Amino acid sequence: MSLFSRAGRLLRREVSERWRARSWRAVQRQARGPDPTREGTQPVPDEPADPLGEEAEQDPTLARYYANLELPYGADIEAVREARRRLLKRYHPDLHSADPTRKRTATAVAQGLNRAHDELLSRLDRKEQ
Repeated sequence: MSLFSRAGRLLRREVSERWRARSWRAVQRQARGPDPTREGTQPVPDEPADPLGEEAEQDPTLARYYANLELPYGADIEAVREARRRLLKRYHPDLHSADPTRKRTATAVAQGLNRAHDELLSRLDRKEQ
């Protein structure tokens, strides 16, 4: 997988998560069935609570870090370490040293992976203590 295809995957994931969060109420309304006002029954009131449910408790920054490491939200420490190692093997800047543009992109990806790894480990270590 090339660096550009990985960047595209991360962008698609971010857009789909935002789209899913925004259209959550529409999905919930469809799940309730047809509009009760057309059937002559009482309308179902909208839920006053947050429409995202459990996902509302997710920290968007942490979710972005997990997505950067291509992990599901809430993965454990070992999964974070393994994902960083696996992705750095694939996107290490030294592997792309022939093309300066790709090397710059690989350096940015590696820095993002390291930043995500360090932040997730620090927060997961705090949870365990």
